[in-house]
Amino acid sequence: MAEASAKAAAAAPAKKGDRRASRKSSIFTKARMSFVRSHGDRGADVETLRGTTGANYEGEAKVSRGGSSNGLCGCLGGSSGEPTKDKYVLIKGAACFVFSNEEASSPKYAIMLAHMKTEVDGATVVLETALGDVDYSFVFKSAEEAQRFASVVAEQASVAEAEQIKERLGHGQMLQRNKSVRYAQSIAAKKEKDQPEQPMTAAEVMAAMPMTNI
Repeated sequence: MAEASAKAAAAAPAKKGDRRASRKSSIFTKARMSFVRSHGDRGADVETLRGTTGANYEGEAKVSRGGSSNGLCGCLGGSSGEPTKDKYVLIKGAACFVFSNEEASSPKYAIMLAHMKTEVDGATVVLETALGDVDYSFVFKSAEEAQRFASVVAEQASVAEAEQIKERLGHGQMLQRNKSVRYAQSIAAKKEKDQPEQPMTAAEVMAAMPMTNI
């Protein structure tokens, strides 16, 4: 009797929810394989990172590493964030992805948002580390868009910090992350290393200049 029941269960069609979960898992598995095989050039486009639940934020902005108005470093070519070009910015969970454009096959790099703070000045959002150092500057087309971006950063940074506390306390198994968020986090961990270098500060530039006898 038990054997017959087992056979019947095996022959029964999969439930709709099970089929949907399996399909999503297959999508992210294929995307991850593409990402690995292409050395990060494919498999993490905007549509894939959105997943079925969408992104927390999407929009265009001029992005530069460090301050956006660091005149001395800018004159010396210190900024590598290409601030004159609009980038496509997507936030998924605790990661901010920066793409060349919305059609790019993979992000240029990713920024982890945990412990990041924001300062908003009109259409500009400055992303600061917990120590108060300027990490990135985002210039949007409007003050409203800048405020929306800053609000999402603050929200997701707070969520990430709470999750880190749970993990340190040994409650990591209680974290509820859907597949698309887990996939985004795995991509962010790999693309974080591709961030542009932090430009030299004015003090560092002056210190590097050779001393001349007066």
